[in-house]
Amino acid sequence: MKLTGKAKRKIGNLKNIKDTDAAKAILDRGGNAGNVKKALGDKLRGKTVGEIANMAAEGDSAAETALKIIKQAGRKGQQY
Repeated sequence: MKLTGKAKRKIGNLKNIKDTDAAKAILDRGGNAGNVKKALGDKLRGKTVGEIANMAAEGDSAAETALKIIKQAGRKGQQY
């Protein structure tokens, strides 16, 4: 997956998992099924972290929210 310049800034410290399925990334980072459902919904299901970062860089608000949830998955999973 090729990241654009803006996407590289958006993805930040997740560059090493850019080719991972977003749902798997959330679960691997300590999130739960509720985090996956909230972050991805129907529009982003099945996409990789890199694809979501590229979409967020283009201004997609759902992708920006999903990227934030992926980054904070460990903390969000423990919160509830």
